[in-house]
Amino acid sequence: MFTGNRIALSELAPILGLDVRRDAEIACVGKVPTRLDGRLVPCGKQNHLDEAAGETGIAAFVVPADLADAVPGGAGVVIAEKPVVTAMAIHEHLAAMPGFLWTDFDSRIDPSAIIMPGAYVPERNVSIGAGSVIGPNAVIFERSIIGAGCQIGATCVIGMEAFEQKSGASPKALLRQAGGVRIGDHVTLLPGCTVARSTFGGFNQIGNETKIDAQTYIAHDCLIGQRVTICACCDISGRVVIGDDAYLGPNCTISNGLRIGTRSTVTLGAAVTRDVPDDSRVTGNFAMPHDRWLNILRDYR
Repeated sequence: MFTGNRIALSELAPILGLDVRRDAEIACVGKVPTRLDGRLVPCGKQNHLDEAAGETGIAAFVVPADLADAVPGGAGVVIAEKPVVTAMAIHEHLAAMPGFLWTDFDSRIDPSAIIMPGAYVPERNVSIGAGSVIGPNAVIFERSIIGAGCQIGATCVIGMEAFEQKSGASPKALLRQAGGVRIGDHVTLLPGCTVARSTFGGFNQIGNETKIDAQTYIAHDCLIGQRVTICACCDISGRVVIGDDAYLGPNCTISNGLRIGTRSTVTLGAAVTRDVPDDSRVTGNFAMPHDRWLNILRDYR
């Protein structure tokens, strides 16, 4: 499981050649909106630091030299010409340190759980609760925690690598993933769904009693509430938060970092590019309040 360990930037400096101007202890690397405490974040421009001012859990920054004095007091400072490249190098190092981010354990599968023929469950770092069923040819990767009474459909993939590219790498490569997936109790994923790992640590989370129809993709670092209904073929991008009792219609697309409010509805095929308030209903490409969309259709006709 995730350890919560921290390490001083000064300890990493001689290993990675870091220019540490102000020391601090960090638990992980992340982006400004990443929901992890003790994170180090890259900020290449003043507006990135301005955005960070409204966030919690940031322990240190990687910035160009001309922004060093703008970093808030108390936060660590690493100077780099290319902040994102340096931050990702630190992440790769932390992810490779045995036992730093995660403590391995032998997989725990409740005796009442059913693993159907062809399903893959590794020997370590997986937990499957009582009465859960893992369907034929499903793949459960390490760092996946599945609650009780869950139905994981045929050919589902839980805990795959997230699509996060490594900045500055040649040839192009994906960033090493450090996080996992946590699925609550009585969750259903119908066949062909894919749930990525979180990128920098922590879990990509799906709450109790959420029901997800076939061929849905859930990207990294999402937080999906309880009793959410997600219809077939939805595409949910990274860092999306979905409130309890929300409804996502078939084939809708949710852009990065958005919040879909509690008890809100996203209708069939909508492309959502801004937050959706609680108890609201949005429609269209790009999604807007449902009544406004209907009025536009009436005017057009």
